[in-house]
Amino acid sequence: MEFSREFGGSHFTQPSPNGSLIASIVHPRLVLRSTSTLQVKRIIPLDPDFASRVSSVKWSPYLNNSFTSPAWHGIPVIGKRRSGVDKSEEEGGGRQRVLLADDQSIQVYDVEDEEWTAIIKQGFGGIRHVQFGRNADEVVVFSEFQLKVTVWNLTSSKLIEILNPKFPTRGYGYRPCTAHFALLTRSSTHDVISVHQHTSYKLASSFTLPTLDAQGLKWSPCGRWIAVWDSAASGYKVLVYTADGHLYRTYEKPCDGLGVKSVEWSPGGDFLTIGSYDGRLAFLSNYTFSPVIEMNHTRTIKLPGVTVWSECTNSSRERYYAQAQQPTTLPIIPSGPSDSQSKLGISTIAFNKPDGTLIATRNDSMPTTVWIWSLKLLRPYAVLVQLNPIRSISWHPTIPDLLMIQCAPSGDGNSAETSKQQGVVYLWSAAWTQPRAVTVPMERLSGNTWARWILTAPPSNVVSAPFSASTTSPGPFVMERRSRSPDKMEDRKPMVMFGDKDGFVVGYVQDEPELEDVEGSVGGVGVGYQQKRSWDPADWEYFAQADKLSKRSLSSASQAPPHPNPGSGKNLRGGLGSVVNSSSGSNGLSSPGAMDGDDSFDCRSWGQNVRVSS
Repeated sequence: MEFSREFGGSHFTQPSPNGSLIASIVHPRLVLRSTSTLQVKRIIPLDPDFASRVSSVKWSPYLNNSFTSPAWHGIPVIGKRRSGVDKSEEEGGGRQRVLLADDQSIQVYDVEDEEWTAIIKQGFGGIRHVQFGRNADEVVVFSEFQLKVTVWNLTSSKLIEILNPKFPTRGYGYRPCTAHFALLTRSSTHDVISVHQHTSYKLASSFTLPTLDAQGLKWSPCGRWIAVWDSAASGYKVLVYTADGHLYRTYEKPCDGLGVKSVEWSPGGDFLTIGSYDGRLAFLSNYTFSPVIEMNHTRTIKLPGVTVWSECTNSSRERYYAQAQQPTTLPIIPSGPSDSQSKLGISTIAFNKPDGTLIATRNDSMPTTVWIWSLKLLRPYAVLVQLNPIRSISWHPTIPDLLMIQCAPSGDGNSAETSKQQGVVYLWSAAWTQPRAVTVPMERLSGNTWARWILTAPPSNVVSAPFSASTTSPGPFVMERRSRSPDKMEDRKPMVMFGDKDGFVVGYVQDEPELEDVEGSVGGVGVGYQQKRSWDPADWEYFAQADKLSKRSLSSASQAPPHPNPGSGKNLRGGLGSVVNSSSGSNGLSSPGAMDGDDSFDCRSWGQNVRVSS
């Protein structure tokens, strides 16, 4: 991975949604840089007092003129983003603006028009959360104590207030295609969703929810459905409404403890994905909103074709990945009654874009493990075990098989060791022979670090088709090697921003050399690299549908050949602890709530219903 020199910045350094600019605050100025040349494009002077109080930097949304969605019962829909009633969104969407805010005021600047500036004084209630609205001409402000939501129109200088939002940072959203604004409110003892018109924000519809304590709402990508979920303490309950407020389906099931923890739509809208506190991931079909797939995060992994990577360190404290032999027992952190937050359940669900065939998840009971699932194979594709807890998981916005992971420091070492732990970014790609642990060349890291993708177009030789539910049958999943031409804008290398409160660098992700057998070293330890093989037909006999092959236990199945382990020397530490590359598998501890047969794999079919348990 190649890196640029270090630039001045702060925690609020943000790339623009279209990937053309980087906004950073270098006290007391706002600096805009070009991502292609990293040269300064514009410098905006700020008031020193305001610059020191800035708590948020946001870009205006990047809007396309058309959308494609396979979510209308499998029928692709291509049309204009707006219904044609007015052109306010298209006009505002063509501008690039950047917003700076503190707890009382907001300043908005236009990238191209240096004479244009907007200053907003929020007044009573202050500012708890702020962002652009449906386009660059609107700013949405949530006040403290959930008193109100204020929508400012930067063209007419008018404002609209909506009272009693339930949450300041979630529980609202704009409908795709028409930009109607939905907001979850609670004024007395009932949860209410209000839907407002896209231009005037007049109330279009309002309906009361049959929930005890609704935790959020999310529009489907097609704009046809609104998903609402109840609090985990009230059980397992998800409601699906139509856009005009009619209850279409209530999905609930009995649970021993807590219920729903996270909800996410697939990018195409084919599935509504629910992560629960019992470590299971349920996929509801958009036809009937009944479960069609269920995936379980078990502690023991014993599956041929599933690669388990463990982060290791050598005597020089350099980090790398080694492939662990199966069966593998994943590390867990028990949750006690004194914990302020329960260390259970699926807290992160991240679909890759644009096809949504890969899903990265994090189970809070296994905070150092990232699960990568395949909806084409209906099983885990890879599992990554880190040394430190996972802080963030993010897919590249245009390259479907490129994942970035950032971990939190362990907190049990000195300041130098903690700084070294923070200065590492982890990358995984299905096209690579193994994941990468990249050390960022920043001399001194202060405070919490951050890492963000910069939008780059997908390679010109890779075409991604929208994913449909009809493609979930097991089939080959081989990612082609990306060939890039530096002369083409669409073939620029993937770019990553990494920094802290004092500065940032830009990294360029390199593709692997096209060599079948390359011998390398990591910190003086020999590493044998092998080209990633295509799937063998023998791999698929374990994943055939039940009507073609009866269920088979994998407890005695042959395992995939182990990857050469560079951590075979002394003074090495692995993310799996003592079970890295251990053929014994389990260490005698059982997963909470797990049943016998956790190391077996089922793929049973009931029409469209498939249950997967690893």
